[in-house]
Amino acid sequence: MKKIVVFLMILMLSTFFTTLSIGHNGEIKNLIPRNINYPEFIPIPGELPEDFQVPDKQSISYGNLPYYNIEIQSSDGEIIELIEQLDVEMLLGYLENLTSFGPRVTGTEECSVAADYIYSEFEDVGFDVRFHNWEYYGYSDRNVEATFPGVDVTSDEIYIICGHYDSVPGSPGADDDASGVATLMAIGEIFSNYSFNHTIRFVAFSGEEQGLLGSHVYAEEAALNEDNIVAVLNADMTGYAITEVHGNNVRVFEDDFSVWITDFMDDVAVQYNDYIRLNVVPSGYTWGSDHYSFWENGYCAIFAHEYEFNPYWHTPSDTIDNMNLTYFEKTSRLLLASLAELAQMGVDNSEPNPPSIVGPAIGKPEVSYNYTFTAVDIDDDRIYYYVDWGDGQFTDWAGPFDSGEGVTIDHLWIEKGEYSIRAKSKDTHNQESNWETFKVNIPREKVIVRTIYLENILKLFNRFINLNRLFTLINL
Repeated sequence: MKKIVVFLMILMLSTFFTTLSIGHNGEIKNLIPRNINYPEFIPIPGELPEDFQVPDKQSISYGNLPYYNIEIQSSDGEIIELIEQLDVEMLLGYLENLTSFGPRVTGTEECSVAADYIYSEFEDVGFDVRFHNWEYYGYSDRNVEATFPGVDVTSDEIYIICGHYDSVPGSPGADDDASGVATLMAIGEIFSNYSFNHTIRFVAFSGEEQGLLGSHVYAEEAALNEDNIVAVLNADMTGYAITEVHGNNVRVFEDDFSVWITDFMDDVAVQYNDYIRLNVVPSGYTWGSDHYSFWENGYCAIFAHEYEFNPYWHTPSDTIDNMNLTYFEKTSRLLLASLAELAQMGVDNSEPNPPSIVGPAIGKPEVSYNYTFTAVDIDDDRIYYYVDWGDGQFTDWAGPFDSGEGVTIDHLWIEKGEYSIRAKSKDTHNQESNWETFKVNIPREKVIVRTIYLENILKLFNRFINLNRLFTLINL
């Protein structure tokens, strides 16, 4: 009888954790994963208060989310160069340091020292780092945010990779979730030597184990600031595998609006299979980690998680020794390559020179005139030209043309007056030059009449001179 009761209790717990998921409007609903017939376990925070409820925030309409169709753009060589730098040795260094502080329970000295360490490491590689202080649900602590600005000055896109550095009491939290934080720190170290078109934020949250508290405040503030966060990659428990099947697969949890990120990561895994060797397994919807805070605020986010759930989760045995570091390297490499492709690798680049402007400085109304614009790019990038004709008309980024190759554009002015042609150039990295100005006079009628009058006087004067010469000759 006792065996039957234990079996029923295990069955009930398994069913509960397999199906529990909170929808956008806060109701409990069944998990319906894509391409998984028998999901075994859905992770949830470990120290949820008894009265905790996932907040229901509907300040942003999900119907307003844009549809993203981002394609792999970087050259294989560039991404492979990044991937090959991320190895077990680098990851292990961060893991050992993070777990050396002991259990990192939100609000404790150990958690604070861990935050200082994360801050210092990101600061050392040259990122803009800040502590994001938060108070929520009776707790207070700090998130750590490191920002790596993009080189494309026309882009306001932000891509986030995140994990949580807190753990439950009594657990060193190696896999949960020093693994995720070690991943984003290793990626940050590698990325710091390169440039990317779009801004990347590396964020380590606290308060995850108490119910996603740190990320809740962070994502809510980002939405209020109207931050253009395009995608969030949340890494939480990515280092456990005991069989070949486990080691060749990684789960990616998603909502309907974030499926495109999962599909993108799958494309990346295929593109760089020789260096990653992982299958991306779309795993449906769960609220159990910090990605959910971004879903609640209208942002697209995924949750990367090991294929086989770590049985040492939330115990003193969640140690590095019980992780599979080879598998951990593979999941970290997938996240690195996906983030690099999303943020798009840039180059050290200088803007082109302002274009020279050659053409007539005086003309007539309703007559078309040609003007030639020529700029040189010291990086020999191809060039686009933008022209403001001064009369409310514009030529919008004509090109691209080779550096030093001029482009000739015709224009006519309807009204008489003085106009300033303004032109600037940009290269293929969207780096823009300063403006160059060229003044054009389309004279008023009284100026034209006066000019004609003077021309007639000169003609009469010349005739008078010629007649005077004739009379002189006759007198001779």
